[in-house]
Amino acid sequence: MKRDRTNLWRKAGMGLCLFLMLGAVGCDDDDDEDDVGVFNNDTLFEDITANSVFDGWDSDNDNGLNEDEFMTSFFDTWDTDDNGMLTDAELTAAEQDFGVIGADWDAWDMDANGTLEITEFQLGVEDTNLLTNWFTTWDVNGTDMIEDREFADGVFGLWDADGDGMLSEIEYTTFYDTYYGI
Repeated sequence: MKRDRTNLWRKAGMGLCLFLMLGAVGCDDDDDEDDVGVFNNDTLFEDITANSVFDGWDSDNDNGLNEDEFMTSFFDTWDTDDNGMLTDAELTAAEQDFGVIGADWDAWDMDANGTLEITEFQLGVEDTNLLTNWFTTWDVNGTDMIEDREFADGVFGLWDADGDGMLSEIEYTTFYDTYYGI
């Protein structure tokens, strides 16, 4: 009889432990699965600096982009097929993905050859003040240069349409792979 009570207490104890363990797992409020596939501006900064894209635009090697280098960075970024020209499709995609307002393909393609060369892009952008506004806003420390961190934070702000400081894995990989992936 004493042995049956011992076995009964042992089984009850094991059942209680199992119940508590399952309850602890079920009550976990960390929601780790919600964090999987969510990216913030630190991720973009790390990825941009790791692939040296920013360094390639910094032609004078002063660890920042002046306004000309900044403009060139967007031309290079939006030229997704890397042929040295922007097509209407590339500019349209950039308008959508970067929230560009005011780009006018017909006005910018001055020679009407169906592509934008860097000079046409520069003139078109200057007419809209598009990148000048971004440059001024992104130059948080007021050095008249965009540093790699400022660039990453600025681009992330454009991609984070709902302003929650996060991008889903699909949003992040789509944007990053299209524009900065190597």
